[in-house]
Amino acid sequence: MRNHERSVLFCSLARYHQAGIPLDRGLSEWVAQIHPADRKALRRMAAAVQSGQPFDKAGLGSGVLLPWEARLLAVGATHGRLDRTLDELADYHRDATDWWVRLRLRLLFPGAVLLLGWLALPLPRLIAGELHVGTYLVQNLLLVVILVLSWRHLGRMRNLHALLDLLLPLGVIGKPVWHYRRYRFLGQLARLHDAGLPMLDALQVAINSIDSAYLRWQWSMATEAVRQGSGVSEALYHYRALDDTGYALVISGESSGRLGEMLGREAARLGKGVGLWLSGLVDWLPRFAYVLVLLLLFNR
Repeated sequence: MRNHERSVLFCSLARYHQAGIPLDRGLSEWVAQIHPADRKALRRMAAAVQSGQPFDKAGLGSGVLLPWEARLLAVGATHGRLDRTLDELADYHRDATDWWVRLRLRLLFPGAVLLLGWLALPLPRLIAGELHVGTYLVQNLLLVVILVLSWRHLGRMRNLHALLDLLLPLGVIGKPVWHYRRYRFLGQLARLHDAGLPMLDALQVAINSIDSAYLRWQWSMATEAVRQGSGVSEALYHYRALDDTGYALVISGESSGRLGEMLGREAARLGKGVGLWLSGLVDWLPRFAYVLVLLLLFNR
């Protein structure tokens, strides 16, 4: 399932659980609302829950839940906070798509204007007979097909995450990507720690939830450092999961017994910065598109 569908599913299940409605009934009622390709797995999960299998194991066995989601739900069920855990998973997946959806929607109109401007430029030559119709169609329709396929390709979150990984080493350009990755990871780590999961387990589960293969590898070394006796803040700082400000905040939480709280505060700080950066990007990218349209017209 896509992130949006996962978010709606977890949110709906949280409401069912709070209302005292059995989760297998909630799963069965939600089947019709998801993509047909995912319905079979959801029905298997509902049947497994109805037969008495724990919710997390039923979801993992049917392929509906990711391993780290199942682990988090198991902890939530053990500590009597399953509905809260479901809500946290809904928020996690909603956050994963909201910013990209906002950006795509803001770019849709200026992108269409840019494309139409490009297609309209050769029309006077075409009308005057200086440009062959076949040449025009091959050049421009092929461009349209490539752009549409590229748009859909980038719309898939796994492809977007691979693109973001390429930006990580690029200094100023990569800095917002680092902040976004840290924000997601530290927020997840804070939730797992507050749910009662031991820190080593929480680190492993949080790392497995990261969409970046590169950072999963890098931050796994932080887990190994903690296993060998290093402090959490020191290990995360050494492997760049914390910046200087985050290190000062988290080490204070580690020494005062408020580690989960400080991890959450650091995630919130990073999230605020990412939000401001995204707002600026959303405001300025359409303007760049309009400038490109003007440049095309002037260079005609």
